[in-house]
Amino acid sequence: MKKIKFLITLFLFSLNVCVECTTINCPDNETLNLESDGYQYIRGKDPLIAALYREWWFFALYDPLNDIGFCMGYSVADPAKTFHLEASGVAGMLWTKVQNNTGENPINVLDVYKYEDFTAYEQNATVSIGANNSIHVINEKTYEIKGISKDNDMKWLLTFQQQSYACRQREEVPDLLELDWLSYMPSSYVSGYIQYKNTTYFINTTAYHDHNYGAWPTNLFNWIWAQFHRIEDNFSLVLGSYHIPTTEDEYIGYVFIRWNNQRIKIGTLCLDTFHLKPLEWQIVDGRKYSIHTVVQAWNDRYKISLEYKARVSNDNPGGRGLGLKVFEQISFYQADLYEKQGDQWIVRQGNITGYGFSEWSHAEILE
Repeated sequence: MKKIKFLITLFLFSLNVCVECTTINCPDNETLNLESDGYQYIRGKDPLIAALYREWWFFALYDPLNDIGFCMGYSVADPAKTFHLEASGVAGMLWTKVQNNTGENPINVLDVYKYEDFTAYEQNATVSIGANNSIHVINEKTYEIKGISKDNDMKWLLTFQQQSYACRQREEVPDLLELDWLSYMPSSYVSGYIQYKNTTYFINTTAYHDHNYGAWPTNLFNWIWAQFHRIEDNFSLVLGSYHIPTTEDEYIGYVFIRWNNQRIKIGTLCLDTFHLKPLEWQIVDGRKYSIHTVVQAWNDRYKISLEYKARVSNDNPGGRGLGLKVFEQISFYQADLYEKQGDQWIVRQGNITGYGFSEWSHAEILE
């Protein structure tokens, strides 16, 4: 128990250190290219980080014409073979109803493969798991993903075309934890098909892709995430947050916004204001997961007001690669973007609405 409290204290101390270095952490001008989305594992990492290391590439879409939702992750774990738990896998979910869902559960894929079945490139996000599952990089803005579940019930072939510039957030405590989170496609167009048994859904909608890697002591920290975009409005938003351990309702976080070719970042570690408040909870096995959330965040120039409510919320079978129980959600969003002029906040893009994904996990902190 003392170790847990020590880790929490160390992590919070690291946040204070980062806050004092905001000029280093906050610029949103990083060059992010194909290599940024490539395989990132480096042998010889710190022992604890190597032991907990996971890496995964995640893709998600909601198709309003078919009223279906789909997400899929391609992952590898423990490549250092520290605990002889090295493995790769494909995990995802298909909701055959979202707006019209009346309690139907998604169709889950959770296929585990040997580590030796995994190959990946450092130069780009080309990944192969087993004989039938792959990410194929066509060019810097275009990916093709495909797969077949082991039971042959589900097949997918989808092409993603990036529409907004990537964003990246890094959390690190030397020798203890490291998490890199790259949203390579905050928004994209997607086309192709998803087949479940004898039903084929032809897809032509918008989508999202990110890539996460590192080591995260999952029994200490939760995972709160949201993404929403409206390509026709030149607007994309990606949010990451977590509850501060030992507090009741305090959260820190950050929001990346892509709007009219501008890059905007607002975050706690930038000394900006960030407020997150759950409004409704889903209780599963005695644990709480927010299904209705409001966020307000602002810096000296921009302010974002966001509210989102889950239409579906289900346990992600792959834990999003984090080793956590993560509830994957497709939520309805309403957002307003403001810019400060003098002492007044002026609406620059108002009442932006639509569907996106969100996630909420539960971390149980023992006393």
